[in-house]
Amino acid sequence: MHGTGNDPHIAIRGRNVTLTLGSREAPVEILKGVDLAIPQGESLAILGASGSGKSSLMAVLSGLERASGGEVQVAGIDYGTLDEDGLATARRGRIGIVLQSFHLLPTMTALENVAVPLELAGEADAFAVAARELEAVGLGHRLDHYPTQLSGGEQQRVAIARAVAAGPEIIFADEPTGNLDAATGEAIIDLLFARRAAQGATLVIITHDPALAQRCDRIVEMKDGRIVADRVPA
Repeated sequence: MHGTGNDPHIAIRGRNVTLTLGSREAPVEILKGVDLAIPQGESLAILGASGSGKSSLMAVLSGLERASGGEVQVAGIDYGTLDEDGLATARRGRIGIVLQSFHLLPTMTALENVAVPLELAGEADAFAVAARELEAVGLGHRLDHYPTQLSGGEQQRVAIARAVAAGPEIIFADEPTGNLDAATGEAIIDLLFARRAAQGATLVIITHDPALAQRCDRIVEMKDGRIVADRVPA
């Protein structure tokens, strides 16, 4: 890498990132050359309508999906050189992900949902750390409850606790309020910003909600697989 390729103050850098899915005969271009640099500690909203490519961009930047072309560097690691296992290892502990569908394991309690990934990542005090994090999101009294016994807002709190428990440098949230009513969604966003501030993490929120985007330091707008605007909220 030349120039500022390895600038330690840049948490995420994408250069000419493309993503093509489908078959060789019928390729579908999802991302069409995205350039993006996100400084450490910034809160960034990636705003766009459904089908604009915003969730695909998150998948590529978080290492859940491999870019078809271009360069992706996250937390100083060049994703292009890694295979699936390498990407999983790169994500572990460094990146926390919150999805709108919560993705909690139904057979595990709230505590286990947060503790088990920590245990797998080698955290010796996994259950103590998980309990602390659940208390921090206001669920200290719900540790032994299963997801079906929790409201949507409570389930999303568990998902946030799970995403931030390992102290990641970067938190991704894809439509984190998508399944919640307005008041609950507002509380969840307050919580997400508070947990991120407590850890000094970089926060990337994927959303189609301009009001949510306004709460971030910076807004990037996507349309048809490209970035069409990059601005600071008014």
